[in-house]
Amino acid sequence: QDYNFNKLTSAEVNSLGQKYDFNSIMHYARATFAKATYLDTIRPRPEPGQESLPEIGQRVQLSEGDIAQTNLLYKCPKCGRTYQEDAATFSSPSYINSSPPPGGEKCEWRITATHGEKVVLNITSMDIYKSEGCKTDYLEIRDGRFCGSIRVPHTVVSTGARMLVTYITSQNQNGHEGFTANYEAVCGGELDMEQGHLESPNYPDDYRPNKECIWFITVPEGYQVALRFHSFEIEKHDNCVYDFLDIRDGHEANSTLIGVYCGYKVPDDIKSTSNKMRIKFVTDGSVQKAGFSATFMKEFDECQSVDHGCEHNCINQLGAYECQCKIGFELHSDGRRCEDACGGRIDASNGTITSPSFPDLYPVNKNCIWEIIAPPQYRITLNFTHFDLEGNNQDCEYDSVDIRSKLGESEMRKHGVFCGHRLPSVLTSEGNSLRIEFNSDNSVQKSGFAAVFFTDKDECATDSGGCQHICKNTIGSYACFCHNGFTLHENGHDCKEGGCKHEITAPVGEIFSPNYPDYYPSRKDCVWQFTTTPGHRIKLVFDEFEMEPHQECTYDHIVLYDGETSEAPVLGRYCGAKVPHPIVASSNQMFMVFKSDSSVQRKGFRARHTTVCGGHLQAGPTVRHMYSHAKYGDQNYDNKEDCDWVIEAPPMQRVHLTFLMFEIEDEHDCGYDSVEVFAGYDDTGHSYGKFCGNTIPQEIISVGEALLVRFCSDDTINTKGFSAAYVAVSDDVTDNNVEDENTFTYSFSRGY
Repeated sequence: QDYNFNKLTSAEVNSLGQKYDFNSIMHYARATFAKATYLDTIRPRPEPGQESLPEIGQRVQLSEGDIAQTNLLYKCPKCGRTYQEDAATFSSPSYINSSPPPGGEKCEWRITATHGEKVVLNITSMDIYKSEGCKTDYLEIRDGRFCGSIRVPHTVVSTGARMLVTYITSQNQNGHEGFTANYEAVCGGELDMEQGHLESPNYPDDYRPNKECIWFITVPEGYQVALRFHSFEIEKHDNCVYDFLDIRDGHEANSTLIGVYCGYKVPDDIKSTSNKMRIKFVTDGSVQKAGFSATFMKEFDECQSVDHGCEHNCINQLGAYECQCKIGFELHSDGRRCEDACGGRIDASNGTITSPSFPDLYPVNKNCIWEIIAPPQYRITLNFTHFDLEGNNQDCEYDSVDIRSKLGESEMRKHGVFCGHRLPSVLTSEGNSLRIEFNSDNSVQKSGFAAVFFTDKDECATDSGGCQHICKNTIGSYACFCHNGFTLHENGHDCKEGGCKHEITAPVGEIFSPNYPDYYPSRKDCVWQFTTTPGHRIKLVFDEFEMEPHQECTYDHIVLYDGETSEAPVLGRYCGAKVPHPIVASSNQMFMVFKSDSSVQRKGFRARHTTVCGGHLQAGPTVRHMYSHAKYGDQNYDNKEDCDWVIEAPPMQRVHLTFLMFEIEDEHDCGYDSVEVFAGYDDTGHSYGKFCGNTIPQEIISVGEALLVRFCSDDTINTKGFSAAYVAVSDDVTDNNVEDENTFTYSFSRGY
């Protein structure tokens, strides 16, 4: 906005007599409000003889000028100062050989450490006039007053990250030396309380280098210490040898090690076995990150009590517990008892699973869980031979079968949720445990499902089958694959860096940054060129996104273009950790560029590409085609489709539309699925007809320059759909094979 660049007059600015402060924390940076990166909007003016210009726009701490102006504005005492350093020594004025000012003197020293630290003040000497109750001459620190002489060194520790030291004197101080003191900002300490909060020094900003903080946590006897992390970002290393968090079950340095943590993954909840825990945070002198934030609390394992009330299994949680039933049972509504259920635990090498009452209709309100367990290093393959459930293949909101691989006590990998009458594809577990859950509601029942399963040894389970990147198990064998941006070596196991150009034509799929899920390489340029069925648009949805951040995305970034090349209009430029919103192209083509520089790398991205029906189509002198759905010819159209295509011809021409194939759910008034064509750009124009069934509609020539084609489907029956051809014609064209005054010809063919 223009007002951001208005200059203020000297009458509007009062610096309280202080000189201009380039280093102020309030000063704009050089590129603030710029339209593009590296475009300066404000620059320091060089002084005569000045060799280099000062930097502006720092946001680390208050400058000396900031502190000086603040002291003047709030009329702070001239004696004393503000300290932001890690350590310093200071002293009061001495009046051994002089007298205090008339009316006495007041001095204030304000000491500020970073978040997560405390201030340790050592009074190394003190000679202050001793008045009754320290009323006239004294040294005040936090909530304590000192006068006279004290045993030195005397140590005072702050409760937070700040300390205020106030020194008050009167004429009585004549002949006394005052005091000297030093302080140090330290982290860690003893925490004897039921609950509290821990943060790394300077959190949420980057922690300082070469720090060592040790917290000794104690909760009441009979309880355990529970630790829960809310944020965690510490320099990553496979063995955590640089910056790390060392957590031990007790207060001693040699107490049992619970774990050493670094990286960016938030650790799971941690519990000690006693009422004590030792947490040690160490940083080196190189890379700094945001650090961590955590809470600790006293924890009691309610499941150790004999009266927890759970009939089968009691699962302890921080501050609570829950009851769980064994496989083959269901939890009663009281949350304690377990009832008989369908499903169960299966450890056979092969067998059959069927829904309750199969092949008759399954019961209402049923929940069944089967857990198939194979030997270690084996995988389970599930093949459905019959499938008929209420619902459709989009929502599965009524009855469903949910299939997941169990990879650990708390980790599941979802294969899918299925319903309707279409057979799910063959599924293979990712571990040696497969969980199948069947749910039915209280309304419609169907015949259910039947499936066979068998186990097969996973050659990838041991050393990834010798594959350098990815090993995928197949029945009786395995195959090696490489991360995105790499190609398989001739030996079939190793990977070598390859090209990074991708041409995507599948209507649905996933794309990944190079080397995902590991960090992407430096100095990488990759492109993705998406093309889908004519008459449909590309849609890109990011599920994970983590790239080097920058305000203008100058370093590592992705750019998306609304067309087939980087010359097309830009849809967006993205970096950092915020997941971009879903992006939709205006046509059946999209172009994406990924670039990384030579410095910081991150995890990258994982995204799904799909298609969106409808859009704006340009008719020209050559015949073009459009289709009801992106998978036309391979699959039936989906339920709940609502698609609008506007076909526009050049000025003074008309649109000639011919349906080549047509198969839409039939109904007398086309009240279920239908195709309707309107004159003009919206549905306020004349309707050429509403069509359904298998009869191909008549050819349509627009009266103006545009046609609107609307396709709708309901949530039940779906069929093959339609294909159509369109072309721009002159006003006098009426036949199917025409040569006009511009001497071009066109011909529609319904051969398929």
